[in-house]
Amino acid sequence: MGSPCNSPSLAAGLLLGTALILGGCYDPHKKYTLDPLTEVKASEGEEAARAAAPFADELVRYLRGKPRDGGDTFVLQLEFEPGGFAPRMDTIGDLEALLVIMRDFPGLRVAVEGHTDNEGEAEKNLKLSQWRADWVRSFLLERGIAGDRVQAAGFGDTDPIADNGTPAGQKKNRRLVIRILNFDRQSAAISAPSPSAPPRLHSQ
Repeated sequence: MGSPCNSPSLAAGLLLGTALILGGCYDPHKKYTLDPLTEVKASEGEEAARAAAPFADELVRYLRGKPRDGGDTFVLQLEFEPGGFAPRMDTIGDLEALLVIMRDFPGLRVAVEGHTDNEGEAEKNLKLSQWRADWVRSFLLERGIAGDRVQAAGFGDTDPIADNGTPAGQKKNRRLVIRILNFDRQSAAISAPSPSAPPRLHSQ
């Protein structure tokens, strides 16, 4: 009896027709390849996910050995009310991603660095930047991250990365940065001035 693809009966033909529509007959001379990982990496959904969460995507890639222009520092996209030390809770997506990543990489240690623009008094800016960095540290510790894995330091307006003379520059200077301490073979602790203690972080 011939193979189904060459001599189907009427009954089998109906089934075979469906099979042919879905996948065709097996051809022993054809090279079949299946690389789902490549397909996933090139998919629009994967690209959209990376674009939607650049902080998490770049951080994980860095921890897995991919070099980047920004080196070991990553900006948390948190938004604060003017003068406030706690971020708006609808803007903490990057921080929640950091929490997950620190759970996935239990050896990872980071420093949280707070920075402000130069509006207002330098001393107040220093305190505000420290309070914001401490808030992020408290957020992580209250959710199970060990205290020795997270440092916090405020630098006020002493380390601008853009022109404070423009609104756009000031916005860039108001930032919270995550610095990786032990995945780039630079595990030295950071140091910064120690302003007065920040307000207690209330449970969310």
